[in-house]
This record gives sequence, structure tokens and C-alpha cells, in this order.
Amino acid sequence: MRARIVRRLLAVGAIIALPVIASAQEATLGGTVTDSTGGVLPGATVTAVHEASGNTFEGVTDERGTYRIAARTGVYRMTAVLPGFATLTRGGLELLVGQQAVVNLQMVPSGVQESVTVTGETPLVDTTSSTLSGNIDPRQMQELPLNGRNWMDLALLAPGSRRNEGGFRIIAKGTRKSTSTARL
Repeated sequence: MRARIVRRLLAVGAIIALPVIASAQEATLGGTVTDSTGGVLPGATVTAVHEASGNTFEGVTDERGTYRIAARTGVYRMTAVLPGFATLTRGGLELLVGQQAVVNLQMVPSGVQESVTVTGETPLVDTTSSTLSGNIDPRQMQELPLNGRNWMDLALLAPGSRRNEGGFRIIAKGTRKSTSTARL
């Protein structure tokens, strides 16, 4: 009887945790679309195309000229389109897990069909959040020399992490977590 209750609780917990696991790979693109004078542009269509897979994520600016697009991690090419304005394209935007990238776009009026391409990178400092976090991308995991490919060594790459002198604890964000490590 008791084991049956425990199994049911575990099943319910797994069902509840499924949406959290599914959204773990998401990031957010957001920002404001303005014209060359700084006025906001409502109704502009902002499209983000994942360069590796070709998946398209789309958003439309609201009355304040802001947009928000939930997307997967990866490198994106963004395009903003509004009738009467030149199409604006921005490429090379890399999104990491949980990142909330702010990409403000400025469009110029167009009398003749023209296209403007802006290249740039997202800033290294996130000014929208005070959390201390980091991402270890696949490129880092393959290029970094790790002794024995131990995942604990990768955990030390996160900001604010350090190894205890005994080697049995990792201190991350000021908290201590005990771990036992067995080396073969």
C-alpha cells in the first residue's frame, strides 16, 4: 500500500516537472523598434531565424514599440519589417540558455526599396538581471583540456564557483554543496 502511494507521488511529480525540463533550453529575445527620430513603431514584424535549423520565431511590436520572442538557444538572424520603412536585418546574435537578450532595432524611412544589414554582438554584461549565472557551451566543452573529462571541473567554470582546498566541495554563489568524488 505504501509503495503504491510512493509510486503515484513520483509519477505526479514527473508529470509536473516535465514543462520545466522542456523550457530549460529556452531563451528570450526582446527590445524596442524605433524610427530614426527615436519614435516607437507599433505593428512592426520582427522575425528571428535560427541559423542552424532554419526554425522561425516571430513577434509583432505593441503600441509601445516593444516585442518579445521566446526562442531556443543558438545563433540567430533577425529581420524587422514595416511598410514605409527599409527592411532591417541583424545577424550573428547568439542566445544561451536562460538568456534574456535585449536587441533594440532602429528602422529608417524608405521611399525606394532598400535593405539595411547591421552586424553586432550582444553585450557581455546583462543589465536586466542581477543574477550570477553562466553557460558552458559545447565549443568550450570540446576545446577545454579537462583531466579525465570530469563534469565537476566544468562546474568550476561557472561565475562565482571555486574548489574547496580539500577538493571534496564546490562553493557556488556562496553556498557549500558536499560531493563525493571517486577517481578511477
